[in-house]
Amino acid sequence: MLVNKYPASSRMFDWIFTFFTGLWTAGAYIDGWAHTHLESSLESFFTPWHAVFYFGLFATGVSLVVCVWINHKKGYPLRFALPKEYIFAFIGLIISFVAGVGDMLWHLTFGIEVGVEALLSPTHLLLAIGGAVMVAGPLSAVWYRHKSHPIHSGPTILSAAYFLAVITFMFQFLHPFNMPWMAESFFLKNPIPIDFAVALGVANIVFFTVTFVGLALSTVRHWVFPFGSFTIILFINTLAATLMESAYYQFIWTALIAGILIDILYYVLIRRGQRSMHHIHLFSFWAPFILVSVYMATIYVTDTIAWSIHTWTGSIFIAGIFGYLMSHLVIPFQKS
Repeated sequence: MLVNKYPASSRMFDWIFTFFTGLWTAGAYIDGWAHTHLESSLESFFTPWHAVFYFGLFATGVSLVVCVWINHKKGYPLRFALPKEYIFAFIGLIISFVAGVGDMLWHLTFGIEVGVEALLSPTHLLLAIGGAVMVAGPLSAVWYRHKSHPIHSGPTILSAAYFLAVITFMFQFLHPFNMPWMAESFFLKNPIPIDFAVALGVANIVFFTVTFVGLALSTVRHWVFPFGSFTIILFINTLAATLMESAYYQFIWTALIAGILIDILYYVLIRRGQRSMHHIHLFSFWAPFILVSVYMATIYVTDTIAWSIHTWTGSIFIAGIFGYLMSHLVIPFQKS
């Protein structure tokens, strides 16, 4: 029997796990679409969109159990039968299952949530926590997989995209692609004092900057994203958000253009460089600066910017400043 040694995860298992967690994530967005567009029909816990969501959760659980069974048959003790990075995914799965049962009881007791309250429901928040930990299984390999075992790029990139998508889903009211307060058409549909619109718009930009840059910086000491990673991550995030709201499809182009530019920036500063702190600081400033610049340009081309030039240009710099400040959370590299 193998003792105190975790098995390596295969490429096939990484892809199987990523497929089922992707299904779970898609189910969450389908459920979000239903809450937005079919409110009158949301009178039961047992709906088609919940079926997609919970089937993905169940299938993810089955894949982990099968992995444990196979590795145990190979001689690994039960406590070491999962690849180390998937232990946290298993914990997230348990949290999600407990939250799922609680969600059913919550709906039966208090009814169906509407609007933002669906995102702040305790059982939904618990589902989000468990889900975020669960979908990050392949991404966790960046920190926990032994150096002798390869990290499979495809599942890792998609895992990062799903992790960001879960956060985006729960804080969709703070997502700039969902709530473009600087766009005149959106502002006219949601008339509030302009100062409030600016405050909400800047809050959206800052929140997304923190989550996006934080995701990139969390891996920078241990792994380098392949070229194209940020295009994929932003594209999946934006596609899910815009399809759920059935609006603002022009931001898909924002994600693609900004993603390509950020990938080039990352390649020049991080991948080709020595990953010095100077390069990390530069990337952390310019990546959100580019993203918000392309975002504003998209609104300018497809709509009208309702903000003054002082505020919309300032918000671009605010994004860069917050990204730069976050880079100081990275432990400095040792100088050679």
